[in-house]
Amino acid sequence: MLSAIVDWHGSVILLTLSTGWLVSARLKRRETRRILLGKPCSYEEGSSQERRQRQHKRVGHRGTGRREEDLDGAEPRERSSVFAFVPAKGLKEGSVRNWLSFVEGGRDYQGRFGMCFCIESEEDVACAAVRESVSDHGVVICGRAATCSQKLHNIVSGIKALKEGKIGSGRKWDYVLFLDDDIKIHDKLIDNLVDTMEANRGKDCFMCTAYPFDVPALGACFLSYCVAAYHMRLIIAFSIAFKTTFVWGGCMMYRTQDLLKDAYGLVSSWENGGYSDDLIASIVCQANGLTIMCNPSNVLIQRIPKRTTLKQYWNYMSRQVFVLDTYTSGWHKRLNHMLIVIHVYLSTFFVLAVIQNLIRYGYGLVAIAWFLVKASLGHSEVYQYSTRLAYVHLMRWLSSNVSAVFFFLCVVLGFFAMTSFVRSMDRLFAQLYGFSGNLECSTKKKGKDGARADNDKETSWYSLDWGWSQYVRMWAALCIDVALFVPAAFKTLVSDEIDWSGIRYTKRDGLIQRVVHQPGVPPKD
Repeated sequence: MLSAIVDWHGSVILLTLSTGWLVSARLKRRETRRILLGKPCSYEEGSSQERRQRQHKRVGHRGTGRREEDLDGAEPRERSSVFAFVPAKGLKEGSVRNWLSFVEGGRDYQGRFGMCFCIESEEDVACAAVRESVSDHGVVICGRAATCSQKLHNIVSGIKALKEGKIGSGRKWDYVLFLDDDIKIHDKLIDNLVDTMEANRGKDCFMCTAYPFDVPALGACFLSYCVAAYHMRLIIAFSIAFKTTFVWGGCMMYRTQDLLKDAYGLVSSWENGGYSDDLIASIVCQANGLTIMCNPSNVLIQRIPKRTTLKQYWNYMSRQVFVLDTYTSGWHKRLNHMLIVIHVYLSTFFVLAVIQNLIRYGYGLVAIAWFLVKASLGHSEVYQYSTRLAYVHLMRWLSSNVSAVFFFLCVVLGFFAMTSFVRSMDRLFAQLYGFSGNLECSTKKKGKDGARADNDKETSWYSLDWGWSQYVRMWAALCIDVALFVPAAFKTLVSDEIDWSGIRYTKRDGLIQRVVHQPGVPPKD
């Protein structure tokens, strides 16, 4: 009875994951077809007829830098201006090439674009690398964080510098964009973000976000696949609807005035004890009934290094759970802790179901092998009798273990749903980034940008054109990832400290109370 309960729980979890991956894969294939056919992108929810009418009025030629005239004959207006902040720390694999993709994205955007890197100190190796590789863009020296995470300290320092006119040439900017330094953007991203914000201006749309898809390097170790597997589950919440309740801090766009005026206390929450930019933004939007938009094409490559140590992976998992024990209010605390409880509950049953069925089917395979050995050594009459007896035992076992059979079918469905999802992402990335086959890390640029890219010592290749071995590794990594959530949650309950990029954070009552900068420790992620 207990084993059947475990099987059914595991089956429901697998069915939910499979459904999410299949729905997301279908939407990604539809988005790929839209790009191939040259049709305009949808920037808001609603019926297809309503969207076509709005797009006919709104979408113009990208090459002119202006929108087409409205139907009432009004003069076309300039594209909205965007200022991007890149909080950077250290020099990781592929950082320079990622920064150059930001520069290229700004050039492809038809409106005014500015960018600034927010760095802790002059001693940070990122500072010299930025000035050498993307010297046309400014740097803000933010100093060390004391009351929040270093990333949030850098973000808030950049906002203050923009407000005081120290950066941005003293101009008025319509939108502010935050980009992590470990992602590569495509040339359509900034246009998509701006158009999504403007199309939903009157619908309590507070911000627009994107989401990452982790791509392990070819020949990556198993633990690198484990890191990538974490987002494999979370990506479902971002990729099945225009509206979402989740935010990814690696790519966030806000209206400039909302940040300069500290609308809804977002910037204050970041600065005063904040640890996670995206979790705080998400909870502020939920608490105030604000809308978070995520366009179907707002998906970005996040490359996973070829080598990941066990210590790095455990720290990564611990940080993912640690963030759920940070909060800004009693309601936020209850919500986060409920998420931890639900996740632990589901993870426990999933792991038990996997272990139980591995033992069950492993024993069955051993029994079958032993039967074949015995039958091959006996006479034909013994073989026929043994075959009939084995068939009877098999039918009896199947009838009494329906839950185990159903779980096995759910595993097969989940595996093929995952492969369908990865392949759909591969095709979409080919259209968004202009790749075919392998996602080569080298940035094919001419002129000085190409020369600067050569300084980035990156030799790995990345691809989603996987064989069966990569899919099996990703599936196994997913199981390991789910299993480790439980001990990571236990660690969060008994410890108030976490290491992140060479900095030790101590939380109290859900807020960062102490920040210790460890000298001489390079960033770990």
